[in-house]
Amino acid sequence: MHCTIIFTYKTPIPARKRAFFMALQLTKQDNAMLDGEFGEATQMAMRILTTMVNVYRAESLLDIESAHIDGCLYHGESGLEFAEKLVAGGAKVRVPSTLNVGAIDLLHPEHFRGTAVLANRATRLMQAY
Repeated sequence: MHCTIIFTYKTPIPARKRAFFMALQLTKQDNAMLDGEFGEATQMAMRILTTMVNVYRAESLLDIESAHIDGCLYHGESGLEFAEKLVAGGAKVRVPSTLNVGAIDLLHPEHFRGTAVLANRATRLMQAY
């Protein structure tokens, strides 16, 4: 099945109306995720993926068996906001996943050598992931 994609925010896009710069082959499940049938977080993730597909000019997505999340080290509010938005949207990993290191040791937070504000934000980020 060939489907074309348009990246918009918040509004579900019927498959028959999707248009972008290139055709992307999506499975029935991919389309359901893009249409929001698996929740807000999944829809947001699919919108990001389909936008990146256009950047790389890929024609299809691949199913994966595992993933590594490289966004756990606190670098500022945007990363924290992104992670918390995923959580608020009901995000759950669908494959076995590993994480990068974080800015704070959740088992021994007393060893952290930074401000209380930074410790709080780093902890929130790690808890989100």
